[in-house]
Amino acid sequence: MVFALLLCAAAAFVYMATASFLASATQLGAPGPRVRAVQALWLRAALALSSDQLFVATSPDTQPLSLTIEQNELPAAVAQRIAALGLAPDAQQLLRYMIYKGYDTQMQAGYFKLNHSMPPAEIAAALVNAMPSEVRVRIWAGWRAGQVVASLAAQPHLQIDSSALLSMIEGRAPLPGNYLFRNMVPPNSSLEGYLFPADYVFPPGTSTNAVLDAILRRFDDEVMGTLRADASAIGFDLPQLVTLASIIQREAMLDEERPLIARVFLNRLAQGMPLMADPTTQYALSSPAIGGPSSRWIRVPLNTPTTLMSLRACRPAPLQTRACFQCKP
Repeated sequence: MVFALLLCAAAAFVYMATASFLASATQLGAPGPRVRAVQALWLRAALALSSDQLFVATSPDTQPLSLTIEQNELPAAVAQRIAALGLAPDAQQLLRYMIYKGYDTQMQAGYFKLNHSMPPAEIAAALVNAMPSEVRVRIWAGWRAGQVVASLAAQPHLQIDSSALLSMIEGRAPLPGNYLFRNMVPPNSSLEGYLFPADYVFPPGTSTNAVLDAILRRFDDEVMGTLRADASAIGFDLPQLVTLASIIQREAMLDEERPLIARVFLNRLAQGMPLMADPTTQYALSSPAIGGPSSRWIRVPLNTPTTLMSLRACRPAPLQTRACFQCKP
C-alpha cells in the first residue's frame, strides 16, 4: 500500500516536472543555431524552474539606463553588470539564457539604452545590436525646413518629434534657447534659412530640443560674427541678406557662380529692377498656399508673397538653408 502511494506520488511528480519542462521549453523557444543539442537540453533543464523570470520586467520604469560593452568583454561580466543595474534578478540565469540563444557569441561591443520595463530576455536579445557611440547628421545647403525635419526624423538613434520640431521652426512654438540672430528677425517668424548647413554629431538619444538648439547656435557661431557688418555695408538687414543668400544658393549650379549671381542681383536691386529669380517661383510652386507642387510656373500669381519675378525687394523670408553668403557688391 505504501509502495503504491509512493509510486503514484513519483508518477505525479514526473508528470508535473515534464509538463513544467515542456512549458519552459516552449517559452524559451528554439536554441541558437550553433548551440549543440546536448548543451541545449542541459540549459533548458537549468532554466526550467525559473524561466518565467526571464520574460517579466523587473519594473514598469521606462527611465533609460546606459550600458557600454567594451571590446572583448566576457558575457559573464556583462550579465553581472546588467543584474547590478537591477535589470535582471539573476546574473547566472541571464548568462545561461544568453548561451542558450547564442547571444553570448553574437553580443556586440558598443553603446546600449536599456530600461527596467524590458524583460531580461528582451535585454539579452538587444545586446546583439549595439547603438552607435555617436550619430552623424548632415544638413545640406539648399534644403527647406521640411527636408531638414524629415532627415532628422529618419535617424533611428535620435529622439525627434517631427511635429514639435516643425512647429518650432515655423515659429508656432517657443524655441529651446536664446539666439543672437533672433534679435534681428521678426518675432515668431520662420527659421527656414537659419538652419545652418553643416555636419553635426549628437549622442544617441538626443532630444528634439537639443538637436534644434545645436543647429541654431551653429548659425550664431558661424554667421553672426561677420554677417552683420556685411549686411550693413550693402544696406541690408539680416533677414534681407539671408534671404538673398538663400536665393543665390538655389540659383547657382556651381560654387564659382555665386559671386557673379550675387553681383547681378545686387545691381538689379540697386536699380529698382525686378529680381527675376527662378528659385522664388519654384518655392511658390511647392507652397500649400497655392495648392502644392505644380509643373506649370505660369499658374503662380505674380503677387504670391514668395515670388520675386515682379517684386523689387527681397521676399518675406529665406527660401532654405544656404551654403555661404556672397552678397557683397
